[in-house]
Amino acid sequence: MKKITGWLAMLACASVLSACGGGGGSAGANSNGVAPSKAASVVLTASATTIASSGLDGTEVTLTAIVRDAGGNALPNETVNFSASSGTVSSTNRVTNASGQVVEKLSVKGDSTPRTITISASAANGAVKSSELSVAVITAVPSLTLTTDSGTLASVGTAGNEVNVVALVRDSNNTVMAGVTVDLKADSGSLSLTNRVSNAQGIVTEKLGTGGDPTSRAIKITASAPGAAPVTAIVNVAGNKLTINAQPTINVGASADVTVKLVDSAGNGLSGKAVTYSSNSNGLTVKGGGAAVTNSAGQLVLSYTASSGSSDLITVKAAGETNSVSIAINSSSFAVKVLDAGGNAESSAFIGGCQRIAVTGGPVPTPPDTASVTISSSRGVVYSDPGCTSPLSTTLPLAGGAATAYVNATGPGVATITAAATGGLTTQTDLEFVAPLTNTATVTIQADPAVIGVNSPGSTSQQATLRAVVRDGTVQNNVVKNATVAFSIQSDATAGTLTQPAVVVTGVDGAATVSFIAGPNQSGLDAVKIQAKIIGGSGASAVASLTVAQKSLFISAGTGSTVGQSGTAAYQLDYVVLVTDAAGNAVSGVKLTASVLPVTYFKGFMKYTLPLGPWEPVQHVGCANEDINRDGILNPGEDLNGNGVLDPGIPVTVTTNITTDAKGQAIVSLVYPRDRANWLDVNLTVRGQANGSESSYTGLVHLPGLGIDYATQAIQPPGVSSPYGISTLCSNPN
Repeated sequence: MKKITGWLAMLACASVLSACGGGGGSAGANSNGVAPSKAASVVLTASATTIASSGLDGTEVTLTAIVRDAGGNALPNETVNFSASSGTVSSTNRVTNASGQVVEKLSVKGDSTPRTITISASAANGAVKSSELSVAVITAVPSLTLTTDSGTLASVGTAGNEVNVVALVRDSNNTVMAGVTVDLKADSGSLSLTNRVSNAQGIVTEKLGTGGDPTSRAIKITASAPGAAPVTAIVNVAGNKLTINAQPTINVGASADVTVKLVDSAGNGLSGKAVTYSSNSNGLTVKGGGAAVTNSAGQLVLSYTASSGSSDLITVKAAGETNSVSIAINSSSFAVKVLDAGGNAESSAFIGGCQRIAVTGGPVPTPPDTASVTISSSRGVVYSDPGCTSPLSTTLPLAGGAATAYVNATGPGVATITAAATGGLTTQTDLEFVAPLTNTATVTIQADPAVIGVNSPGSTSQQATLRAVVRDGTVQNNVVKNATVAFSIQSDATAGTLTQPAVVVTGVDGAATVSFIAGPNQSGLDAVKIQAKIIGGSGASAVASLTVAQKSLFISAGTGSTVGQSGTAAYQLDYVVLVTDAAGNAVSGVKLTASVLPVTYFKGFMKYTLPLGPWEPVQHVGCANEDINRDGILNPGEDLNGNGVLDPGIPVTVTTNITTDAKGQAIVSLVYPRDRANWLDVNLTVRGQANGSESSYTGLVHLPGLGIDYATQAIQPPGVSSPYGISTLCSNPN
């Protein structure tokens, strides 16, 4: 009996030890082995006491909870819970950082009802609570104001001449609203793309340029924002000047030049601009034929023929400008002509000769009154004697309405000869001076380009232009018009051909051209030889060399310092892709495909760098793409962190199927969620193919964020904690 009593006593003692924590386990831990929280207080603060009812991105109120122990020390790694009577509190990272802080945001998106929201925060599984805060939901409908710093935009279009466009966002109380996305559009020209989210002053600022189009016009700019009525502003592209130079009086039956000139706001000639023209009564055409577009100096020369009438009005339009000039038409027979040795009118003559100018039909006044005429030429010198030794320096008297002078030029080109008589009569004629083909004439020939690709069967796209220039071989080395040049292939292993005819007469520039069409075979370096030979004169010849080869492509890409926005939740990063050949020439029409492949994702979190920022990662642990074989399928051994998915996935879209323009350029855009910025590196690959040649470019891209999103200490940026976790171990999913 005593033995049984002793055994029961020992059993009771063991039970007491177990209940008191004896017999093993960790000191200070509960029955589950978890250390109890040391949290003694939670202090909750809000960045504002009111919140806009619009719920727009950027209107959220920032909530900061600080957990401390009984001694007032900040406690890291404490879990904090938030409670709000309405609205939504974000849940990015509810564990306190090294400063004992948890920062979240209160949003009212989806519920614009005016009300008061009470918020509290707790730690230690609700055992320690903060005091309640109140945030009032107030009506805040945004309104927009759109202004420009100038109502006119200089047509010259150079950097520094843009117009600043300013959009101001305010609420119904005229309080500026930050963080509102503003959409700006222009119906022509170009708008810069920097940051379309209103700053702390409620302002979005962009620059309006001409977009390379100097045409005088009104550009309409429209600004819009969620919940706000769109507003517009007008900026006029101005400064172009269109002038007309024409004779004030022209005789019936005579023709005269009308010179049109178009310049921009800086006085630069605008080339390649279409010109429309009209005459109320008589014929008006482009002199020499061709398209009605301005030349490199911004000029276009028209030819006017006064067939009938007593007056006329010429009107021209170009680049949004209009101008008119009046012409008086004289019914007299006043005329000026250039005559050959036989007394026949001529329109061309060799340089170095002395050509007779005859003025007829001039005024014949009643004595003692007299009449005279002034004769001038746009090329060469006007003389008073048939030997062209005495330059004409005064007016010539008209005898019976007639006068005679002479003209000579030492260089080729068209001379416009003008006779202006007493009484305001004016008339013109043209004489083209040409250099003769001499026994000392020379010829040169060039191939452009000097390297071309082979042609596939049936194709003629790969061609080189052969340009031969004939000169007279004198000291002036004048170009020779109307010289006959014969082109011939001297050596070619590609089975190429020349365009026909291969015997060509030179033009006013002394040039004759044909094209060489490459065959289906390659040649050696400079192995294709093509000759140009002068027929007659000196009989001189010259040879050009060119190469036919598989045409190589070189692809490169780069980006600038600007990150764009794609909606409110994504960034857009633009890359310009350049495609050139082996000689560095731009290659147009190349079809490109682009792709992205994640290389490294990062775990960690950001902090605001004191005193001036910005927010930047303070823990940045790189982990390799888990999709080892890049097939997008979760295979055995790939899920390193054991979360059941392949990290980081491919949270990036890229522009595909684009074609290079005339400059060999194309734009590729990467679009990605804002919270992936700074936490993902990808390889951008661009491939292109043309004429059987294929090339590619691959570059590493560290996805950046928009600077303004990381500039303000009170506003947490997107991705303040990595979407891939904050652990320092890649094997940890957290």
